[in-house]
Amino acid sequence: KQWYQRRVRGSTSSATGNLVYNGATYAHFIYYFCVLNLVPTIVAGSLSERTNVVAYFVVTFFISFFVTPVLMHWAWSERGWASYRSRYLMKTGVLDFAGSSVVHVSGGIMALVGAYVVGPRKGRFAGERASVRMPRQNVTYAALGAFFFWAGFYALNMGTIQNFQGDSVNALGKVAVNTTLCATASAIAVAVLSVYREKRIEPYSVVNGICTGLAGSSAGCATMTTEGALVTGLLCGAVYFLLSSILCSAGVDDVTDVWPIHFGGGMVGMLSAAFFTTQSFYKIAVLDSGDATPCGALYVCDGLGWRLFVANLVFLIAVSAWSFVAGLALFLPLKVMSLLRVDKLTEDAGLDFMADKGAVPLKRF
Repeated sequence: KQWYQRRVRGSTSSATGNLVYNGATYAHFIYYFCVLNLVPTIVAGSLSERTNVVAYFVVTFFISFFVTPVLMHWAWSERGWASYRSRYLMKTGVLDFAGSSVVHVSGGIMALVGAYVVGPRKGRFAGERASVRMPRQNVTYAALGAFFFWAGFYALNMGTIQNFQGDSVNALGKVAVNTTLCATASAIAVAVLSVYREKRIEPYSVVNGICTGLAGSSAGCATMTTEGALVTGLLCGAVYFLLSSILCSAGVDDVTDVWPIHFGGGMVGMLSAAFFTTQSFYKIAVLDSGDATPCGALYVCDGLGWRLFVANLVFLIAVSAWSFVAGLALFLPLKVMSLLRVDKLTEDAGLDFMADKGAVPLKRF
């Protein structure tokens, strides 16, 4: 009861006897609650157009209660083995400021496992895994969704600071600029590469490039230099383009390119943060007042630069392994119990039509 009053409800004032509510705890709770529920929405994109609604409920519950909380504890808790607070890992801890690995790498790996287990949509591949372009939604809607996604990232990345006073206020502008640079540079990189391969700018690929840059911005948005953010964005675009091609060649039907976007962007973001982070920005972003403040591998800071890189690399591997095993433990039983995929009739007719026969097809608009 005392712990509950102190950490959740607040503490009792000795002068008045009234309960003083702990507003910061509520703010932290709702923020991490929102972050926690990002991962199921990431995974859902790769399973579109052929997955049972019951499976979506199970996936959301399993990830939100058993997968992501473990990763959040590892990276951000005071007792986490990889946390920058405990510094057990390489004496620096991992630098994943807003979740490039905890959210995006994890979501991307589980999405890949889910897409592979559920199988491709009918007609997606023909012959020797030759890809067939499926009907798409309106590109204007897709671009509008990407801009909503972009706007949300300002809340995610800037909200991670959670201490809007003193020097922390100075980090808000840097986070916003670095987030913008990552997304913009990634989109430009994808546009250039699509012109090289397709002889034209592919708008859907550019939209995905924006999302990839945003996923890559989260790890070091508050600690990287602006030059580092620009390089991170360019690398995110290139990696997305490469992974998207590999995914298609492998015969895996990831409907919204979740694995190239979130895993590719998150991976680049984690490694870039370990390269381009400066000591001064690190001190401000994580409120580090110790003598041994880590920095990126490109800088000299008492040998802690390479330690931070190793810490981020180890954590990246750990997150990938945990997410892969969790994905298998989640999707394989659903498939065995025939709860993962809808029947052929429902898939042919369309999930929206079968769920609500009064719905108007999108092509009529």
